[in-house]
Amino acid sequence: MKKWRTFIEKSKHFLLVSLLMIITFCYAMFQGGFVSWFVFFTVSPFLLYAFIFLLVKEDILLVERKIEPSHIESGQSAKVTITVERKTRFPFVYMLMEELVNSEALVQSKVQGTNAIKFVGFRKKFSWNYVLENMPRGEHRYLGVTIVFCDFFGWAKKKVVAEKEQVILIYPRVREMKYAALQTKFDVGTMMSPYSIVKDTSMAVGLREYVPGDRFSWIHWKSFAKTQTLQSKEFEDRQSQELMLVLHAEKTPLFEEKIELVASMLQTIVEERGDISFVSAGAQTKVFPIIQGNKQLDQVMHHLAALKPADTVKFQLRDQQVFKHVATLLYVTSEVSDELLHTLANRVKSCICLVVAKQPPMQSELVKRYKQIRVVHVNPTDYYHLFTEVMKP
Repeated sequence: MKKWRTFIEKSKHFLLVSLLMIITFCYAMFQGGFVSWFVFFTVSPFLLYAFIFLLVKEDILLVERKIEPSHIESGQSAKVTITVERKTRFPFVYMLMEELVNSEALVQSKVQGTNAIKFVGFRKKFSWNYVLENMPRGEHRYLGVTIVFCDFFGWAKKKVVAEKEQVILIYPRVREMKYAALQTKFDVGTMMSPYSIVKDTSMAVGLREYVPGDRFSWIHWKSFAKTQTLQSKEFEDRQSQELMLVLHAEKTPLFEEKIELVASMLQTIVEERGDISFVSAGAQTKVFPIIQGNKQLDQVMHHLAALKPADTVKFQLRDQQVFKHVATLLYVTSEVSDELLHTLANRVKSCICLVVAKQPPMQSELVKRYKQIRVVHVNPTDYYHLFTEVMKP
């Protein structure tokens, strides 16, 4: 039954054109007179064109999709240009083009004009462009292009599906933040700061083998001149502590705001030559070790762009080996529970819970009991001075 339906779908236009040719000819033969023959000879060229149209096999040789700019953040617009090259120069009157997408955001944009009508003529290559406005963060997938070739009156149609998969990645929006190093003093002085982001690069204590990602300024050029082997300077860790940023990627109304906060913090710290690790705690836990340059930062941003909220977070601090040497933890969440406070208190020496919420969270008795845990409210619309706020006693 399905085969018959497919056959009828493909041959219905051929049957329609053939039926129109027979009807007009019979009308002219049996009716006679000037009017009937005038109608026949007037319609015949269009019917003949439609008949030849159906006999010509049309193939798509090339489909290219260019998206500008290459780096798009949430809320920005993008220009999409599609170039199509066909096999023959048969003069099709016009064609209908439509994108095949697998994304809710792109489906909504189709209503705003991603379908197009193009007048082809004899051209083999033509282009089509449109604008995607106010794109949401995420991974959006194109599947291909559907092209429908038509004759003058729509009597004959040909549908061609050109597969062209492409992923458009919309990165989280990065906001400007005023940077203040989470490090006030070294071990020289009356007290030692518990927050360490920036390495003390003023004192090199040794050399080690060069590792991709090391900064250009860390290379020891004198040893390279002697041995022709790249070596990096090893700096003294004056505080022997590690700083880590954790995102609690549970589904909440302010999930996108949490993503933007994490992206902004990481971008600011890397620009200021700070070192920090990152953990994405969602349906699956993803760990990014020390982020020292743009290459590692790009990997994190790619992950944040494609990250989806999890209904339940399968993440336990006690199960993660990476937390054994963590002294200071920055935990980004939307709410603070007693269970979370107990876990943090038992696993890390110092923790700052950054709670992204419209209203400041209630300070429970556990927060007052655990001196190593500090809860900081983050306004989802304004966190320019967040680093400064964290440094306040």
